[in-house]
Amino acid sequence: MGFKEAFTRQGDGENLLFDDDAFIYFAISILTLVILPLVYSVIKPLFTTYVFGENRRKFARVPQSSNDQQNLQLAKQELRLKWLTTGYVVKIIILVALLLLLNASIQSLPKADKIKGFDPYEILEIDPSATEQEIRKAYRKISLKLHPDKNPDDPQANQKFILLTKAYECLTDEDKKSLCMKYGNPDGQQSLSVGIAMPSFLLKKENRAAFLAVIFLLLLVVVPIIVLYELRSIGKYDQNGIMLSNQEKFERGLEENLLIKKGVELSSCSDELCRIRLKTEQQAIDLEKLVNELKEEAELRKIQKFEITEALEQSKKQKKKKRVTISIAMILIYAHLFGKPIPNSVKSLYRSTIKIIPKLVNSMVRLAFEFSMKYKVMQWRQRGRFQTKFMGARCINNILQFSQCIVQGIYETDNPINQIDFFATKAKDYIKKGKMPIFQELVQKQIDQRVLPNWVPEEFKEQIMNEINMFPQLDIKHEVTVDDESIVEQCNEDIFSIKITLTRLNTPEGEDIPFAHSNRFTYVKEEGWHVLITYQNEVFYYAQLNGANRVQTTEFKFQPKMYFGDVVEFEFILFVISDCYRGLDAEIPIKFKAKKANQISRAVEYHKEDQELDKSLPFIQSMLFPMQNKVEDSDSEDEDQSKKDDE
Repeated sequence: MGFKEAFTRQGDGENLLFDDDAFIYFAISILTLVILPLVYSVIKPLFTTYVFGENRRKFARVPQSSNDQQNLQLAKQELRLKWLTTGYVVKIIILVALLLLLNASIQSLPKADKIKGFDPYEILEIDPSATEQEIRKAYRKISLKLHPDKNPDDPQANQKFILLTKAYECLTDEDKKSLCMKYGNPDGQQSLSVGIAMPSFLLKKENRAAFLAVIFLLLLVVVPIIVLYELRSIGKYDQNGIMLSNQEKFERGLEENLLIKKGVELSSCSDELCRIRLKTEQQAIDLEKLVNELKEEAELRKIQKFEITEALEQSKKQKKKKRVTISIAMILIYAHLFGKPIPNSVKSLYRSTIKIIPKLVNSMVRLAFEFSMKYKVMQWRQRGRFQTKFMGARCINNILQFSQCIVQGIYETDNPINQIDFFATKAKDYIKKGKMPIFQELVQKQIDQRVLPNWVPEEFKEQIMNEINMFPQLDIKHEVTVDDESIVEQCNEDIFSIKITLTRLNTPEGEDIPFAHSNRFTYVKEEGWHVLITYQNEVFYYAQLNGANRVQTTEFKFQPKMYFGDVVEFEFILFVISDCYRGLDAEIPIKFKAKKANQISRAVEYHKEDQELDKSLPFIQSMLFPMQNKVEDSDSEDEDQSKKDDE
């Protein structure tokens, strides 16, 4: 049924019209509105991965070593598959189904001749030159065919017959013929009516139950499930992509004198890592061998209260010889820190475990800083007693020391020089009575001033020098200023600004800094620098600087009187701590003085515009005074006139 059936309305005021053609247009419009955003959500991951975006620029950097090259290739491979999730596949399936439905709707669009309007000659199937006798003959023939009594199964038979009758009246009645010529409708000018673009198959009783079932399923089942699924992901993760449910665990575990093994414990009990499960028997066998190797290594290193050893002893007491009650993530983390070879069966678990720890560390640091700033002393109830703990600069520093060990794959007691491959793997074969060089001195010196020990073979020196240059040679500058440059004498009520600038000297200007160099880490990582400004061990400012820029800056603004009262001599400590490298952290004192406000005299200088504004009247007075001036002027004029009259 086409648009022309709108003229078949009966006189009972029925406005509910079922129009197949209008429904097709309506369906095409709705499908287009749904398909366009769905196409965008499907194409966006592909464009951000392969065409443009931060990841493309990020992975365009040149790797520095073979391990960095391998990590970069694995990262690119993961990025290609990152967007190919179950949800993404479901989106593609839905998009294909909607596109097929849209194509079917377009194919079923009515032809142009169905939309052209009310044509009585077409309805009666006669030529415009037909005589009155031919019109009556055609009408009788078609009316016998379309009469509702002869088509009881056709729900549109009544409307078709009414349309036929109107066409006949339009050609036989001169008044209706003139109305049809003038308005395109034998009933004359019509008021606007509202119909529903619904398919005609809904008129059939057997289809109504199925239609209501589909509507019920969509509105009461499908839509609520989608909404609940989206709501679950909102507020579930922090800015580092770590689950917020870890916050309570971190609050209880973080402390001022945090040890590396405490960092291992907090990481392995996080919701991301505590759910790791073994899938094959071979993984269980290889992991049990790895546990025994870690136990022996801990004895050689003389580590007291080693968690894995304690867990083994506890499992023996419980007579569970086949099952080792140790966190899988903890085993893999310690194997990484001790430099143990990882079995092939658990390499994927190992890589995913080590990859996520820097993100966990960033969440711990952010949480420790928030408690240090907002509360200073954190309180919580445990075992019926109130306990307090202070989290200052040392806590954040220790957390980042753990991150350094993870990225470089060394334990906290290892020499930082082991970050260089030769000294970690080959030096023990050549060193006898010599000493290991100091890592920080080698990195911070200029290339022509670097000197390796005499016991290092000549064949390895060039390789070592090249690897040393992969570590950042950082220049740290700070500047204390006041916002108002015209101030000569500073007081504690002024707004002070401490600006910190980090420059990576061994990166040429105009080039992006490379990824963090490591011989043991399992993923590409940005070089991250954490800036802390402390006063008497209390953290007053924290910023994390990372990215590809050679020069990075951060600024801390404060008013001394607001923070420190009447203190006039200040001695801050600036900490610049790496989350990637051991031994390259910096601790710099920042000292300055500021007099009290009553100890200095400042000439108050007003700007010319301010002086003019002071002389001008306020808005209300400017509105009142003109009226008063007019009254005074009129009074003076009256007095002058009275004087003239008296004269």
